[in-house]
Amino acid sequence: MYDIPAVPTFPDSETQLRVETSALRRRMLEGSWGPDLERYLQSQIDLSRRATWGSIDQSSNVFAHSCKALAVLYSEKPLVGVPREFRDKAEPYLKHDGALDRSNFFSIMQSVQYKTIGIREMCIRVDISDSKELLFRPVTPDLIYASSPAGDPLKPNVIYEYRLRQNTQTKNMFWTADVYDLRDPWNPKYQVQKVDMDGKFIEDMSDLFLGGDMAGANYPYRDSKGEPFLPWVIYHASMTGKLFNPYELSSVVSGSLQASTYYCFLKHLFLDSAWPQRFTVNAVLAGTSTYGTGEQTQRMSVPADPASILCFMPDPDIQSQPMLGQFEAGLKDPNQMISAITVYERRLASMMGIDAASVTKVSSDPRSGYSIAMSQASMRDAQRRFSAVFRVGDTQSLVIGAKISNRFLGTDYPEEPIYSIQYVAVPMSPEELKSQREDIIQKMDKGLMGPVEAIQ
Repeated sequence: MYDIPAVPTFPDSETQLRVETSALRRRMLEGSWGPDLERYLQSQIDLSRRATWGSIDQSSNVFAHSCKALAVLYSEKPLVGVPREFRDKAEPYLKHDGALDRSNFFSIMQSVQYKTIGIREMCIRVDISDSKELLFRPVTPDLIYASSPAGDPLKPNVIYEYRLRQNTQTKNMFWTADVYDLRDPWNPKYQVQKVDMDGKFIEDMSDLFLGGDMAGANYPYRDSKGEPFLPWVIYHASMTGKLFNPYELSSVVSGSLQASTYYCFLKHLFLDSAWPQRFTVNAVLAGTSTYGTGEQTQRMSVPADPASILCFMPDPDIQSQPMLGQFEAGLKDPNQMISAITVYERRLASMMGIDAASVTKVSSDPRSGYSIAMSQASMRDAQRRFSAVFRVGDTQSLVIGAKISNRFLGTDYPEEPIYSIQYVAVPMSPEELKSQREDIIQKMDKGLMGPVEAIQ
């Protein structure tokens, strides 16, 4: 077992704020957001109340569910082509079981699109694997620093990535920054720098991890013309003219935490107050116990249950007869509360760009907040929405993959941006096919469409 140090901060406050925002979204998309929900709960309610709620309920995550529903561009493997004159050179790269297939690029892109939609950007480091194959390694932007010139804001000229490494002798783990710097095109740099917890470079470790100086003429990432390039591709969910756009959909992220808070409270009501509680009373409640001794949540309470009776001890100052009574259930109508939460969740989904009228219920219960899925027509709309912006990133990935392969594996793939990508649309549902067929037949009967047009 080794101690893993915390991720260092970044040098400037703007980058650090972006990184923290992206890190929260990454955790929500990956399912490791339990501590974030716990902190949110404690910010919403008093600690003594929080102690009675029990464990958190992470079953509702509208943000992640919506991103998953929209990430349908790579549900089928896209088709890639090149002009006829490049066919012979590109065939080993693009054919079935070719270099691109062996890299599992389009399978990886299913996860990349999912995270790109939520985090708004995703990075891919193009490299060569230990098995001498192309490697497309996704990196979330909470580990990335990048900047670009003012005249070309979408094309970074410096990137560094925080990576966790280990001293093989002491077994200590430490953070490094893999630096790729093209700000001086005549002196490009590729370095591995050890960083302290403030994000400052404290030691050049290029000799240890890169085998020597990789700056200037030794910079390894050059195309067939000798021009240096960055082995990185940055994917965007939307083109905003900025390198990073981390705060879009912030209302959906915070709303998803709020919806989960509602479900945590609903679970608490189901377990602790969903029944009428009987009691007898004279004066003083008996059987109280102290919980959370010595903690901020220390409190006095009585464990209650549908089969228990709360008893009050006699008070010598009260001469009246004991009474028997019953508290009403704290949760009288769970369906009403569930329906209210579901309306809130669907409003959040609509803010993600999922039209409420376009969802198809896959459950007979209209109140179910989890059993909804986008219709196939809406999936095709989502594909069209994201195809243009992801085509830019995919083309860059194919070009840089060709350059990396030619440089390190001795191949001869086309390095020009001549790759055309066609995304396979989600097929029509039986209902859509029936509607289309009836429309075509009606138009043919009215003489508005000929048989050739109908077949096409």
